[in-house]
Amino acid sequence: MERLRSALLATAAVAGAACVGAVVDPALETTAYVAVVLLGLVCSIVLWLGGRSRSTGWRGWRLLAVTPLFPVLGAGVALFAEPTDPLGVAVLRWVPTVPGYALAVLGVLTLVDRSRLRTGRRAVVEVALFLLACLVVVQLLLIGPETHWAALHVTERLILGAAVVVTSLTMAAALILLGVVEAHRQRMALILLVGAVSLTAGRGLSTAALLMSAPGAGQVSRFLVVVGLTLFGLAVFADPGPRSTGPARPRSGRSTELGQVLPHVAMVVAVVAVGTAAVLGTPPSPFSYAGGTVCIALTAVHRWITARDEQQMGARLRRNEAYFRSLVASAADAVLILDTDLRVMWASPALDRMLGDAAPRLPGEVLLDAVHPDDAEALAAALPSAPDAATAPTLLVLRLADSDGAWRWFEASVSDLRDVPDVGAVVLHCRDVTERQAREEALAGIAFTDPSTGLPNSAGLMRAARRTLGEQESTDERTGTSLLLVELEGLADVREHFGREVVTVVVAEVGRRLRATVRGDDVVARMGGGAFGVLASSTATEADQLADRCLAVVEQPIATSAGIVDLTASVGLVVVEPGLDEDELFGRAALAVRAARAAGPGSSRRYSDALGETAARRDRLRADLHTAAAGGQLTLLYTPIVSLEEQRVVGVEAHLRWRHPEFGDVPPTEFLPIAERSGLIGDLQRWALAEATVAVQTLPSAGAPLRLGVDVSAAYVADGTLAVDVEAALRTSGLAPERLVIEIPEASVLADAERVRMDVSSVRLMGVHVALDHFGAGGSSLATLTQLPIDVLKLDRSFLSRVDRDPQDRALCESVVGIGRALGVDVVAEGVETPGQLGALCGFGCGFAQGFLLSRPLPLGELTTLLSERAGVLWPGLVGQR
Repeated sequence: MERLRSALLATAAVAGAACVGAVVDPALETTAYVAVVLLGLVCSIVLWLGGRSRSTGWRGWRLLAVTPLFPVLGAGVALFAEPTDPLGVAVLRWVPTVPGYALAVLGVLTLVDRSRLRTGRRAVVEVALFLLACLVVVQLLLIGPETHWAALHVTERLILGAAVVVTSLTMAAALILLGVVEAHRQRMALILLVGAVSLTAGRGLSTAALLMSAPGAGQVSRFLVVVGLTLFGLAVFADPGPRSTGPARPRSGRSTELGQVLPHVAMVVAVVAVGTAAVLGTPPSPFSYAGGTVCIALTAVHRWITARDEQQMGARLRRNEAYFRSLVASAADAVLILDTDLRVMWASPALDRMLGDAAPRLPGEVLLDAVHPDDAEALAAALPSAPDAATAPTLLVLRLADSDGAWRWFEASVSDLRDVPDVGAVVLHCRDVTERQAREEALAGIAFTDPSTGLPNSAGLMRAARRTLGEQESTDERTGTSLLLVELEGLADVREHFGREVVTVVVAEVGRRLRATVRGDDVVARMGGGAFGVLASSTATEADQLADRCLAVVEQPIATSAGIVDLTASVGLVVVEPGLDEDELFGRAALAVRAARAAGPGSSRRYSDALGETAARRDRLRADLHTAAAGGQLTLLYTPIVSLEEQRVVGVEAHLRWRHPEFGDVPPTEFLPIAERSGLIGDLQRWALAEATVAVQTLPSAGAPLRLGVDVSAAYVADGTLAVDVEAALRTSGLAPERLVIEIPEASVLADAERVRMDVSSVRLMGVHVALDHFGAGGSSLATLTQLPIDVLKLDRSFLSRVDRDPQDRALCESVVGIGRALGVDVVAEGVETPGQLGALCGFGCGFAQGFLLSRPLPLGELTTLLSERAGVLWPGLVGQR
């Protein structure tokens, strides 16, 4: 574009210089003429290429680009035809030029969108006024006094008349464009108008000079043509193009104001031109007088039509304003209008119903000063001071004081329209949400409060912890904070003996005591059931002391209507460290309280890295246990079971072992509970059954085939798949059912005797033997021996630990062995570790024994070697036991 502008200006400078040279030396007339023609060609090229770069309005510039070619064509025809008389030259020049001016009129009007061209009576009057004023001015400029016109030949009159008409039409089109074009494009329209006036005046003067033999006018006309062509070319660079958004025909702003003034300007120019001609002593023609008079009349008609339109528009505006005022007044929402300084300019009547007598005091007050102090910052952020920094419409909550001084809540939709010329204000649509806010606060209180104690619940404690952690991250000073979890123990007994009502009273009393024990700004919450949480500002030492105080107040007797209740608790505490989030914080507290429970009632434990490592190890084992069997990490060890009468191995018990690739040997007491909690115990038991039944088939035996005992856990028995899994293992391995002994823990019998009885009966119907394992440990009962159809009774090691030293234990053990013989079941003593225990068992006729004194659990290969030696004989002193 810069190159095109430079080329245009350079060509115009050359043409201007040629015109100056022609004035000085008439011999350069032809050179000046050719230079003007060349400028017309360059102007056409500039308009064409410059218009092509416009996304919209390019058709108008293309039409204007063609128009300079028609005068060039006429000049070329006249140059090559070489007519002898001036009339012939004028005819040859104007015949091609008239269509060019018609295209110029069409191109000028095409530069603006069709929707912006006004229609109706007012538009007709404006067009007639513009055209008539241009005809009057151009006729005076080109034809001059009436005597000149009368002296012309008829053909000359036609040519000059055509020149007057087409040039007037072009200037009228430029005036129409200036009146309706967008405000940001008026600079382009003004340049185009001046160019059209200069160009048409130059063409007309050139023709008048030719026909009337006025050489001086011809020289002036060339300068006007150069100026006109140059301005036409520059107009395309001044055109920013129509905007893609916004109204098609704005009714306000500079464009509308100029459109109203232009008809009066045209009338004044026409009247001044006629008056000037009369003052200079060359009376205008009757047409000039008549034209000036009609221009005045048309201006009056235009003003009358405009006044009527304005009156009708004013009436419509008043009706619309009354309509919208009534609409706003009857609306439930209030409207506030703020000026650029955020000062309240107007408030709708709806605000009176909400604020009472306080509403009339708002206009004239800065809104930031009127709202609640806590809402001023959010409101200032939503309403930036600079309009150009305004954001999209936002929704915020603010409070305004009513006539009683109470703060009412409003939900305000903010629209910052300060950069909109027709508005220039900030509009707030306010809805009274005071009642809704009260309901939300009540619901929030219910959502974060425990109804039994009135303390925060787990969600409330989580919210307080989140807020505390956020405050510590946002400040450089770090104050000590601790989280305590208090889990009551003994509530189950209270519920069983006294009922739920007493439990509620007890829990409420414990909450009251804990609340009285901590500081006022500490948070005590009920986590649910018998669990409480305490979020306290304290150091590590103070947290330990607080845990002891909490235990002390919990263990104090609680008086109820049903009697005295004694409770204890386990306390886990965590000292908050930088970088912790609420999930990690409560996870650590759960680990600490679990460690406190494991330590015994009335204990407190602080979280340590060791607890975290233990939990991480447990999580790792839980994850890796899924693939332990597929990865070949599970193995079976076998403990020989010795007949005390025959002193040889008559059976083996299979024990599941896990060798972890990173942690090494993981004891069953660690990974079996993990398997039970994660639901993997069934898969492990099925794997052990399948492997053991296949392996025992390969073991040598001197007498009867060895029996295989397989432990099953209480969780596995509770799954109800025992009979199906045993049948599948026997079918796959081919093992005789009578050689398999399923060892059921006593805990499963006590938990669900009826269901276990059905499963055990199904297994025994297959021919499989059933053993009651770990009898004598914990709360064993002799009644258990009659509740299940068992074949083997296995005495727990704890039952035998003092049988060789304590007469009462010996008598009890001997009685159980005797009961077993009376019931017709085999009795196996587990965990025989000393010769004294073995001697005592032999003394009162126990049938079988196993333990470290006889043999440790052995891999399958070593067990095979042991059974091959001495035909399976195994007795202390005869074979080197492991």
